[in-house]
Amino acid sequence: MRSSLLLLLFLYACSSPPDGPSGTWTGSVTDQEGESHELKFNLRIDGTSLTGTVIGPPSVDSAPAIEQGKFDKGKFSFEVATRSPEGDSARFTFHGKLGGGHMEGEITDPDGHSFPFGAFKGDHATERTEVGAGGERGPQVQRAPGQGPGGDDGDAARREPAEQATLAAFDTHAVVGLGILSYSNQDFNNFILALLRNPALPDKVNDIVVECGNSLYQPLLDRYIAGENVPLAQAQQVWRNTTQPMCGFSAFYGQLFPLVRRINTALPPSRKLRVLAGDPPVDWSRVKTREDFKPFMERDANIATVVETQVLAKDRKALMIFGVLHLMHQGSGAVARYERQGHPGVTFVITAHNGFADTSLENRLSDWPIPTLAVIKGTWLANADLGRFFPGGNRVDGKVDGYLYLGPRRALLYQPVPARAVLDTTYVAEMRRRAQAIGAPMGAAQILREAADTSIFF
Repeated sequence: MRSSLLLLLFLYACSSPPDGPSGTWTGSVTDQEGESHELKFNLRIDGTSLTGTVIGPPSVDSAPAIEQGKFDKGKFSFEVATRSPEGDSARFTFHGKLGGGHMEGEITDPDGHSFPFGAFKGDHATERTEVGAGGERGPQVQRAPGQGPGGDDGDAARREPAEQATLAAFDTHAVVGLGILSYSNQDFNNFILALLRNPALPDKVNDIVVECGNSLYQPLLDRYIAGENVPLAQAQQVWRNTTQPMCGFSAFYGQLFPLVRRINTALPPSRKLRVLAGDPPVDWSRVKTREDFKPFMERDANIATVVETQVLAKDRKALMIFGVLHLMHQGSGAVARYERQGHPGVTFVITAHNGFADTSLENRLSDWPIPTLAVIKGTWLANADLGRFFPGGNRVDGKVDGYLYLGPRRALLYQPVPARAVLDTTYVAEMRRRAQAIGAPMGAAQILREAADTSIFF
């Protein structure tokens, strides 16, 4: 059984090298006993034939050959025969899919137990020679930067350049969700805008699904994003008239929609991006009381429907930009809803760094490049108390997949409220009317007060 634990592998990651699937793939896993183990594949793919070797920890065969390997349209399967320290033979079966530098699938051990695994393309490990108790030089073990033989660093997170890793996630997932607890984090907003400008994005993504978009205006939004003659003053109804007051006072959304429109002007029709509004189709001119508003309070149900009907049913790829509670794999959020309705495993969820109040946790991130994406599974991030990330709950593992590091808490910037919205007295008055109509009289007033009192730092 221990040999099976040693071969339960791989930390999910998302690097995207330019070459094909042949070459070195590295990863690690934390087994059921809490120990972290590294593994390296050397793969050679020739047509539909897959061969190579597996380099594992010193307590198993050093480089058993891959047997019965097959590869077809991004899907693979193979077996590995190995031997435990006690001399018992064991055979493991691997199957899954790979592309763009990311591999994921399942491994089945001799007892029939299956485990999910992932790996990344490239040899990012460094050799480290272990010294035995008697001073002899033991077998060499491949270790990733920042990882020690165990203890505090044994579950170090594998870090990748954030834009590259986010785009690579689309090679294995139909949907990638970028989420955060507060859109007031300017660094998060800047990362998204930079990602949209990445020239590789239109080759990975068809749709951008946004929280701050009233789906009532989807036809108007489609015409605006496509570059038709729609004035910005008309298009801004899309994000100003949602169920959420913060959307109308967001400088980020006032930039995002025009930016996508501008990007589309240089793209051929087949590659033009579409922006999908996820918020319920509320017509505020008809909302006079809280009862009028109630049909539009099930926001996650509407978001899930938009993704199911406009993205998944049409076999498209989508970037979701939402508060992270809407994106979690567990709970009542939109992603959890459509995953339970027949779409498990199609979404890679990333939560962004808002900073830790715990200085010791901030220090563990101090040497991370900015911005960095780390996959959570099998790391100290997965085992951290969920309260350090989100309100309520107890663990991060299983709820989100990736962690987007944007810099130390002390230096994160706060998103300013745009003067254009504040000085639009007609709009501010309408926002106050809406708040009073649904019984939330502090809506617009609170946003404006916070905007006046806040520091420039998040």
